[in-house]
Amino acid sequence: MEQGFFGLTPSTVALVLVVTGLIFWAVWTWYYGGATVQAPSYKSGFIGGRTKQGHAIKEGFGAVNYGAGSPTCLRDSEEATALVSLFDDRKFFCPEAPDTLRELTVLCGKLACFKKDLMSAAHRVNATLKQEFMPAHDIEPISELTGRCFNTTVSPRDLELAFDKWTRRGEALVKKLSVSAKLECGQIDEAERLFKALMRDVIDVARGACLPGEQLINKKPGVRDAHPLEPPALVNYGEFSGYY
Repeated sequence: MEQGFFGLTPSTVALVLVVTGLIFWAVWTWYYGGATVQAPSYKSGFIGGRTKQGHAIKEGFGAVNYGAGSPTCLRDSEEATALVSLFDDRKFFCPEAPDTLRELTVLCGKLACFKKDLMSAAHRVNATLKQEFMPAHDIEPISELTGRCFNTTVSPRDLELAFDKWTRRGEALVKKLSVSAKLECGQIDEAERLFKALMRDVIDVARGACLPGEQLINKKPGVRDAHPLEPPALVNYGEFSGYY
């Protein structure tokens, strides 16, 4: 039988070399190559790979919908974040101010999630799916409105009514909180400017996404649109030709 190094056969030598190489590769990967399985997003913050110098590569994914702060979709709207932060940790002089702030927080997060869903490439009701319905500022659950936008079955009047109620209620909440927190004139103007900028941004996105053209289903005006009405009793009447 042919003998190799140290009295080992060539096949045994080859096996030893393969095992040694695997051990060396595993040690190198463990100490220098980093984790072979990507950490969860809530741990890594959507960190991708690493450069040769060891710097993390931030991937351009959208922010998570839940668990990333309050309101939800916080990172998707600078105006919503700045507006809510303006009233955070302030001393209010009205007992109902905390409830007012909570509603404003929900409204800002709801609008930011609405914009996030409308701008998503998947066209799925995701960010708005679990948004709370509040009769004080909602006409219908925002998740249903988002779905109607994707199906282009929402009429312009339905959309305008929803935005009108959001705008009126949001402006009222901002005024209540400004008075309760005794903000200065400049701070009040800034709060109103932030809310108007948030609404303008969301309205522009919604009009482009929800009203692309003719409705795909039924192709008739919505239930809240004005419809012509002729009572049945007037159908057989002729044209009036007398004098007033």
